[in-house]
Amino acid sequence: MKKMIALVLTLALMLTVFAGCGSKAPAPTTEAPKATTGTETTTEAAPTEPAKKDPVWITVSYPCLVIVPSPDSVVAVEEAVNKHLEEIDSGVRLHLEAVDGMNYATYIDMKQIGGEQVDLYCALGTMADQVSSNKVLPITQYLDTALKPTLDITGKAFLGSTTFNGEVYGVPVYRTDVMTEYLIIEADVANNDLGLVEGDSLTMDQVNDVLAKLHELYPDKITMGVRPGANGSPNNFQLQTIYAGPNYFKVSDMGSGVCVVGDDLTVQNTYATDYFMQVCKTAYEWNRAGYVNKDASVATEEGYDLMKADRCMSYIIGYGGRDPQTTDAEKDTTHGKSVIYFPIETSMNKPSGLAWCVSYGCKDPEAACEALSLLYTDAFVLNTILYGVEGRDYIDTGLGTEEDKVVKLPDGMTMFDVPYYSFFTCGIIGNEYLDWQRPDDEGNVIDRRADHQKLQNEAVVSPIYGFTLDTTNIKSQVASISNVEAQFLGGLMTGEMDPETTIPQFLAALESAGINDVVAEAQRQLDAWVAANK
Repeated sequence: MKKMIALVLTLALMLTVFAGCGSKAPAPTTEAPKATTGTETTTEAAPTEPAKKDPVWITVSYPCLVIVPSPDSVVAVEEAVNKHLEEIDSGVRLHLEAVDGMNYATYIDMKQIGGEQVDLYCALGTMADQVSSNKVLPITQYLDTALKPTLDITGKAFLGSTTFNGEVYGVPVYRTDVMTEYLIIEADVANNDLGLVEGDSLTMDQVNDVLAKLHELYPDKITMGVRPGANGSPNNFQLQTIYAGPNYFKVSDMGSGVCVVGDDLTVQNTYATDYFMQVCKTAYEWNRAGYVNKDASVATEEGYDLMKADRCMSYIIGYGGRDPQTTDAEKDTTHGKSVIYFPIETSMNKPSGLAWCVSYGCKDPEAACEALSLLYTDAFVLNTILYGVEGRDYIDTGLGTEEDKVVKLPDGMTMFDVPYYSFFTCGIIGNEYLDWQRPDDEGNVIDRRADHQKLQNEAVVSPIYGFTLDTTNIKSQVASISNVEAQFLGGLMTGEMDPETTIPQFLAALESAGINDVVAEAQRQLDAWVAANK
């Protein structure tokens, strides 16, 4: 199962309060022994065992993609997890919250404002913003205790993207961070109309040729479906990700409107680069040619939904790893038909933009770190959150081991039929190399985890791998830039605005918002980072 990561979220800071988080049992007491005389017969009292501490309850709020399990279905999942934690004598228990990924930021925001418990959450965005806004607690002191089992797997160097001024503020998701962007086309159309077959890779020039042919053959349908943005991020065609790849402009994005291009460590205004102009020009050409959704910048339907409804001929989407494939029409409930995934571009190796953090208001951060470590080390905990309850939501095929199972959906059921399904959240929670595998349509188990690890190891490495921009000194500028981006990016990245006339206006607004200050601060930090890592 591929990993969907097209979410960029911003979470607000508020203290959270929950009576259970951080609750402790009273300290054990012992009675002093009574004095004796030489003539008395003494009976030595049995030693009193220390009273066992009550487990600490930690709330784990995780975003769900495509399918959002109902609260009722989560109850049994939570019970299964906590029964397991009781059996292994864990000091924590988990309260699970499955949250709609499209509304994740707003939901967490409202909970924190309302003083409800938020202990562990995933920062799907710029980690520096989480730190500079004091949304997260430092967890450095727990690296050799509660988090040691996780770091024994990942190594401490893994924490580079969540480390600021010597303090660690989160644990990145342990997964294949190399992404592949695919053009999705119905298999019959690809084979018969376009002469494409599974395994073909496409350049952007070839993608343009494909779209022209599809539009000619199917003029009444949407040629290229737009990707709806989440939580205020702009709708787009994934072009910014494709053109940032190593075969095009090789852009390392720092967030906050700045980047480096190629191996040159000069920080640039992202929106003033040839890279960004190319992204916008391509989108504009597609829009002018009539390929895209009407009102693309505010469209709300995903490409796969449009394709399932026979309204769309293609769309682009990114997944972790590289897995060109043709889906089975009967099994592909996402599209309702057989489709082929044609790789366009594979990204550079960059630190994960996803990190799990301890929320500022958590009353027992050590217990929260112990719970966090379970997501990286305990296969049962992780996969129960992903797959649900055995027998109800999935079946163990017996083809794997007790720790590394091979599972499938119950006979006659799809992921939309079972009470609980959250496997689209894989790659967002914990350690993806613990994910249980599933047999293919012929009953074969194709384990791609080793291939994905190889892809990660062999990918082109970003020249600023491990660097993260700290926005503490440029908070106001970053906020102003975000407001300007909201005005321009949607129209530019969906081709509704002419980049030749609009980008100069965009750049003028960015300059007024303080983009030059951000460039200067990013350059200062990057120079210091390079010097420290020579």
